[in-house]
Amino acid sequence: MVKLFLGNRAGVLLLIPILIYGYFLLNQQTNYYTYKTISNFGFWGESLILLPNIAAISSAILICFNAFGISWIYNTNEFFERNSYMSSLLYVVLLSFYHSFYSIDGLLIAHSCIIVMLFQFFKLNQNKDGRRNVFNGLFFAGIAATFHPPMIVVFPFILIMVWNVRPFVFREALLGLVAFIIPLIYAGTYLWYSGNVLEFKVLEQTTNYTNKQTDFLVTAVLFTLLFLLSIVSIRGRMQTSSIRLKKLVRILYWLLFIGLLFGVVDFLIYKQIERFSFLMLPLSFFLAFSFIHKTFGMMASILFYLTFAYSIIKFFI
Repeated sequence: MVKLFLGNRAGVLLLIPILIYGYFLLNQQTNYYTYKTISNFGFWGESLILLPNIAAISSAILICFNAFGISWIYNTNEFFERNSYMSSLLYVVLLSFYHSFYSIDGLLIAHSCIIVMLFQFFKLNQNKDGRRNVFNGLFFAGIAATFHPPMIVVFPFILIMVWNVRPFVFREALLGLVAFIIPLIYAGTYLWYSGNVLEFKVLEQTTNYTNKQTDFLVTAVLFTLLFLLSIVSIRGRMQTSSIRLKKLVRILYWLLFIGLLFGVVDFLIYKQIERFSFLMLPLSFFLAFSFIHKTFGMMASILFYLTFAYSIIKFFI
């Protein structure tokens, strides 16, 4: 599997929907991740899910979009010398440990918006007018914040992502602020008109949630080992990469920080680990580096297969 996705054949992406369907089928048979009766969509309120199959199909479509989008960004920005689709596989396998994978909610929609934001930010160039991309990127960040309100507090870090690629320009920063606020104004108006109340807890307490936290601890060890291997690979790649690629990697480090911040706060306040799913976005880029390292590539493959095997075995434990 690793060799297939490390190859230069785009057709391998057709396996992504099959893999997603496999996870859904296993969960349907075991009910390991209980389907939520109510999904949290941030400013847009909480929705009562009457048709779980529709919620599952919607989630699957978004996950496909996210996985394909990550691969597109990875390859068009030449993170590696040749095309590789490992990042899409990593995103699907890593995200399969979270409830959002199996039923659509605001958290998963925020993932999609952040991917579009990254696409816009990665198009920025220090020597070209970046107002359009800054506006578009911050606009989608604002949309993400409407579906996942904690995104509002990380707005300064999102601006720092822009400044990693471009110098500070007051007009661009002001334009970005306006773009970020526009979706919030519309969503805030809807929130006031509908009489809904913001709910910051991603999930209501589900059955066997302690088991999910155990899964998180197991996978966290595997993810950390893979990340350490990727750091070694990234350092080697950065020595021969362009200045632009180094700046793009710094954007991903900021996104990693945001994901870690969300996850820690979510765990300390709500005793949940759902917001750690934001880490899966930058990790999908970073971990892909570990498989191309001549020395540690085999070890990375073993760790990935252990993670993949556990992602299936957990349904039967």
